[in-house]
Amino acid sequence: MRAHIRTFLPVAAAIIAGSALLTACNDDSGSSSDKTASPSQTTSAPAPSDTSAAGTPSASASSAGADSGSSGSPVTVNKSFTDDVMGEKATVLKYVSGYQPSAASKSKYSALADEEVVLVELKVTASSKYYDTFGADSFYLTGMPNGIDQASTTILDDELKTAGYPPLPDAETGKTTTGWVAFTPGKDTKKLVLRYKRLAAKTSGGASIPAKNFDIPLN
Repeated sequence: MRAHIRTFLPVAAAIIAGSALLTACNDDSGSSSDKTASPSQTTSAPAPSDTSAAGTPSASASSAGADSGSSGSPVTVNKSFTDDVMGEKATVLKYVSGYQPSAASKSKYSALADEEVVLVELKVTASSKYYDTFGADSFYLTGMPNGIDQASTTILDDELKTAGYPPLPDAETGKTTTGWVAFTPGKDTKKLVLRYKRLAAKTSGGASIPAKNFDIPLN
């Protein structure tokens, strides 16, 4: 599973004027949540290059590997949030529940027998105020009944790319990327919510940035 570690570094003035240094703090337990943004804040993006216009894997992508997994139809979400403090943005485009990993993956990762695989397509824009990367390890999947934050995982990245769900690349400072993030919650998990965790931090000027959660319900 992916560890959630984010590092903030200063941006050289020649790259971004007025940038600041952030030092991440250990307390990432922010309890406040922002629900979905207003319709004016939502955005959409074209389907990944390896998928059809409807968002399902194309025939060429599905036949690319005999041992690739299978899934149901993606569900459109198109809900977004903006972290005005950090300057990061994300839009949940679609999600797929009940993805079935290949036989090879199930054999290699025995835990998959007791877990669901949920895929979420995201469009993310990294902060242009601070030097940072913004990607899959910033996101968690939480839900009822246990309410546990499930970190994203990379164990299926190669398989997902073959199946037509290219993984989300990290967005560098001020850049935007689009791709899929995988989670493996327990099979009894309901009411799925995608959660972005902003870690507590301090700027080079001594100002404190509190931890905060941004939530987008998927179903």
